[in-house]
Amino acid sequence: MSEITDDQLEELRDAFTLFDKKGDDKVEFSQIIDVLRSLKLNPLTTDVEKVIKDSGLEGTRVDFATFASIYEQFKKRPSIANRDDLIEMFKTFDRDSSKTVFGGEFRQILLNMGDKMSEPEIDTMVSPSENAEGYIPYETLLDFVMSQ
Repeated sequence: MSEITDDQLEELRDAFTLFDKKGDDKVEFSQIIDVLRSLKLNPLTTDVEKVIKDSGLEGTRVDFATFASIYEQFKKRPSIANRDDLIEMFKTFDRDSSKTVFGGEFRQILLNMGDKMSEPEIDTMVSPSENAEGYIPYETLLDFVMSQ
């Protein structure tokens, strides 16, 4: 943890604490990816699953020190996509420069590409941002997703 500043450590602790549902200063191994994403990292599910498996953390509750070392591993890795990259991706689907994309088209992309999602996961993510005409203001969606 030598490269993590005191301010970063406090931010990690705050995020970690939000996911500690039992109050024992631990989180479920399956929540590690959620905590990482809440800290604005964008790891692939398969990469996080591999680290958890290789570390022997499957089926356990993970303490803060272990989580911090996992965070540090992913923080050092090159980012797959940051917010600006994602805005550029959305612009390719924004045919009229309205800063919106059609929800149905976006759902198909999420179902078929990259780190695949299930339909219920997609609904949870997309539905709150979708307007009555079926369009999604993608900057708002990104802000919502990246804050989770």
